[in-house]
Amino acid sequence: MMRVLALVVVYGCRPVDTLSLHSLLECERSDCDMRVLVWDNSPHAQELGLDVLDTEVGYIFTPENLGLSIIFNRVIREHLRAGEYLLLLDQDTGLPPNFLTTTAAAVVKYPAVDLFLPMVRANGRWASPVTYACGWGRAWPEPKRGNMPSRRICAINSGMVISAAYLHGAFPGYDERLRFYGTDTQFMLDYIDRRPELHVLDATLSHDLSFFSGPPSERVGKFLSMRAAYRFIYVRRPALQKVAVALVMALVSVRYAIRYRDVDFLRVGKP
Repeated sequence: MMRVLALVVVYGCRPVDTLSLHSLLECERSDCDMRVLVWDNSPHAQELGLDVLDTEVGYIFTPENLGLSIIFNRVIREHLRAGEYLLLLDQDTGLPPNFLTTTAAAVVKYPAVDLFLPMVRANGRWASPVTYACGWGRAWPEPKRGNMPSRRICAINSGMVISAAYLHGAFPGYDERLRFYGTDTQFMLDYIDRRPELHVLDATLSHDLSFFSGPPSERVGKFLSMRAAYRFIYVRRPALQKVAVALVMALVSVRYAIRYRDVDFLRVGKP
């Protein structure tokens, strides 16, 4: 049986109203012993709105809106128990009813694997995992399943299932200079360095990729924050990789400046 701690990070709404928590609690759990930890980054504390008799649910409120890297490190250090798996979820991910049972079956079958990734679909395309190199990700044209080499694979945080054995052992921790953008890329690059294999689950999640959602006035700030994150992600990596990432980011900056007709995408320095 898989033991899992599901971490759901929410902001600005009642946890029970989030797609992630609602769909998580609807999942079949016959082969899974699950605990839930809701981390609320909202300015004001929210009512859980939950009446769950068979699931342990914890609630942590941090109105200072902590960065994901800080939250993840605290959960790993203070809440994740030996032998568990950590499931990361933001508030906008929809889980299929068989997600936990599918994951539990894969965990039992492949106990030496430390990372299990779902296929994630967003905005009509496969969004995660992707083939990745030096800041550039290429979406898979169709789903892949099963064990595969971890090299050159990147994935978004939401939906990741990671063993406590890895997080309490080889994993160096999240770089707390990364607030919201880049934590998933940093994690995957560190995992690639330390583990040769991962497993892509036979499960598809829906997700809201909101990088450029919201008012147009926020686009530049989001992009510059993401671009700045790569300085920390690659700070200890070989010089050739740093140069390649800088070139990729320059090309992407030009691309967005043209697409959105806004030269602010070319700004240098702090966002």
